[in-house]
Amino acid sequence: MTGASQPATSLSGYDVIGDVHGHADKLIALLEALGYQLDQNGTYRHPERIAVFVGDLIDNGRENRKVMAIVRAMQDAGSAHVIMGNHELNAVGYAMPRPDGDGYLREHSDENRAHHIEFLEELPDPDERQYWLDWFKTLPLFLDLGPFRVVHACWHEPSLRVLAPYLNPDNSLQEHAWVPAFTESDPLFCATETVLKGVEVNLPPGTSFFDHKDKERYQVRISWWESNPSSLAEIAHIPNPRKNAEALKALADLSADAQVLREFAYQGDKPVFFGHYWLSGTPQVQSPYCACVDYSAGRNGPLTAYRWQGEQTLKDDHFLAVFP
Repeated sequence: MTGASQPATSLSGYDVIGDVHGHADKLIALLEALGYQLDQNGTYRHPERIAVFVGDLIDNGRENRKVMAIVRAMQDAGSAHVIMGNHELNAVGYAMPRPDGDGYLREHSDENRAHHIEFLEELPDPDERQYWLDWFKTLPLFLDLGPFRVVHACWHEPSLRVLAPYLNPDNSLQEHAWVPAFTESDPLFCATETVLKGVEVNLPPGTSFFDHKDKERYQVRISWWESNPSSLAEIAHIPNPRKNAEALKALADLSADAQVLREFAYQGDKPVFFGHYWLSGTPQVQSPYCACVDYSAGRNGPLTAYRWQGEQTLKDDHFLAVFP
């Protein structure tokens, strides 16, 4: 964290907050419901707790500037930790020229622009946009706070070992790491993708689905926290079941790839919190040690937090989800 202010000395716990995605109204409503109040400097604080943001502060919503200002002020004041999400990673790559001068680290395709359009349109001034991009580059890719861990998409020890030589002491990417992190042939690309975007597997030939932006996809994210699924459908993250009924039916007849699960399943003995997966329904833990806090606040869902109070085994009743 930056800034001279220190966290509360009588700390009683942490509030792990899901993907905000540019929805300042939901963020303010959740912070107030959690007991955070504005101090004399206009910064949200809690007398005994610290907020932890799992990344993806931007895109989808139309209040990106306000969200970033709230969260950065909390970080500077010592009342929040913030990690990088794939949208912050992509924003930096979208703006960073390739060393050879041939375009940008993240291609300026119509698809990539559509995924990033809210941030681009809300911050048209290049200097203001760069101010926030420079902040994104300081965000750690993950946190290990001792009794629990936080990552945006997947806690995967082999990927973390690949990342280690490219990280600053605070787990942010070193400056020279940005180019290999966006170079598909480089091992750092794969490790960064896994940690910030999750595990994806190829769908069987002839099987595809349409994501929430109606893009046809031939790879699917899987639930790396599941230990013993019986079919690929159980661990595949496919939105809009009605629209993608045929794909789900095809996957239900396929056994889950045991090798993939063994490689990516969480092996830790302490809780890990993450976002990224656009879940729906009543918030609940994914396993005794794994909890997702992304319940689609970027669209029509609530912004969700898990109120951690020192427990090693996570509990469903520690979630708080708020609609403004």
